[in-house]
Amino acid sequence: MSDTPSSPGAFRGPPPDFAPLHPPGRFVNRAGRFYVRTEPDGARTVGCRIGEDQANSENFAHGGFLLAFADFALSYIVKGVTLNLTADFIRGARVGDWIQATIVERKRSSSLIFADAIIRTDRHELMRVGGLFRPFEKKA
Repeated sequence: MSDTPSSPGAFRGPPPDFAPLHPPGRFVNRAGRFYVRTEPDGARTVGCRIGEDQANSENFAHGGFLLAFADFALSYIVKGVTLNLTADFIRGARVGDWIQATIVERKRSSSLIFADAIIRTDRHELMRVGGLFRPFEKKA
């Protein structure tokens, strides 16, 4: 990831109150730098700054990265393994944009979790995502 201040995709920190996430797993850690913020109502928001490593040749966030971000944000917040994910792309995000996922858990049972996410920049919605998850197994 580029941290050179003169490059167009230079890393800028997150907005106020977002703390760094250090998730387990190499894939997620290589995909980008992720942050979380606890909202006044107790909900948590996951965010990321789009860098050159997450962009396509047109300097828009790559669709594959946006799906990976949505999958990570949903599974992190609901604490579950992804079984199904559907997404509607609405608009694009450019290198340098801050994106964040607002998660709504619709229903939870002992074996399934239904959740939705809205991924947006400060200007507009990028995508809507729905997912079905299996709760993480508790480690003994």
